[in-house]
Amino acid sequence: MKADLICVGNELLTGLVENSNAGYLSRSLWTAGIAVRESCVVADDKKMIASALNRAIGQSDIVIITGGLGPTDDDLTREALADILGRSLSINQNWVDKLESFFRKRGLTMTDNNRKQAMVIEGSTMLENKNGTAPGAVIEEQGKFIFMLPGPPNEMKEMFEEDVLPRISHNIYGGINRVKTIKCAGIGESQLEEKIKSLGEWKLPKISYIARGHEVHLQIKGNGNQDEADDTIAEAENRLRDLLGDYIYGSDNDTLAERMAYLLKERMWTLALAESCTGGLMCDAVTDIPGSSHFFRGGVVSYSREAKINVLGIEKLLIEQEGEISAATAEAMARAASSLFKADCGVGITGVAGPQSDSTGRPVGLVYIAAVTPDGFKCHELIFGGGRRAIKEKAVQTAFNILRRMLDEK
Repeated sequence: MKADLICVGNELLTGLVENSNAGYLSRSLWTAGIAVRESCVVADDKKMIASALNRAIGQSDIVIITGGLGPTDDDLTREALADILGRSLSINQNWVDKLESFFRKRGLTMTDNNRKQAMVIEGSTMLENKNGTAPGAVIEEQGKFIFMLPGPPNEMKEMFEEDVLPRISHNIYGGINRVKTIKCAGIGESQLEEKIKSLGEWKLPKISYIARGHEVHLQIKGNGNQDEADDTIAEAENRLRDLLGDYIYGSDNDTLAERMAYLLKERMWTLALAESCTGGLMCDAVTDIPGSSHFFRGGVVSYSREAKINVLGIEKLLIEQEGEISAATAEAMARAASSLFKADCGVGITGVAGPQSDSTGRPVGLVYIAAVTPDGFKCHELIFGGGRRAIKEKAVQTAFNILRRMLDEK
């Protein structure tokens, strides 16, 4: 089964709004075992929308079009689809009533142009929008499914997950499709491929390699009936886990940060952080984890030398002799954070995020990450490529992985 994606909006073509819908839908469909044949962006133009729809309907089993369902004159998705299918448009009074109630509850008067959002294509099924005013719709045409979804990501995602995926899963052709993603960290894509090749002839499903920042994700697909698909994936996963060991930190929707959090909570240990070049990015990521208040004690952004000395209490002589960007300073930061917040574990990060080398000539991308736990201490010297933001993000992900592997040691 194949799908086409069409995203409508002048703002997407100009770059004023990021087209996050395409990436989200592609990933979600792939995970459901459905390949995206083509993904395109078209302007708010009726003829262009109709052309994209005609091409998609002719070549794919599923067509998903987002955007162009609003109340203004340039919202033309309904009209374009109705024209190419030769179907009429009519007002759905129930949705008009919902729109009026929506505006009334907010102390607003609904303008006449909002009635356009209650227009439905003959033979379509409306999909309720719990987060906005534009309903979606699904139409079955010659055994194919056409979904119209709103453009705002928060409206589109919930509608896709609650209304689109269940319909697609129920009507998958050729049996069940399953995709499982195995997530690895601390090893590069080329090294990972070489390790997997060492298994010899791979009679199980082909593996797709997806580099994501400082991680590599392995996607395994199984098909056939449900038992066959699940058994195929399970066998492949077991072989990969035996081969790769603790390079694997999780699967599917797991994240490195959440795995680290799980291990901290399992041991009933607490965590504190001291960051320099990452500027609090790790603290931010930790506090994004639900339940982080149970293990996270606090953090310090000791960006300046004075903050390292006066706030963390690191000896001035150590910094003068070893430098702010050094293994010794990273270790001192980790231990100081643990002591300051009375936490079981501490992490210290210091480095050069760029865009220029530091005053002592240390290169852009040089980062030291130290971690201390009740079981031991480790410090890593690393060189990261990319711009300033990429270096910071890679440093944080690597810090999560270093601590995760220390906590996972038996």
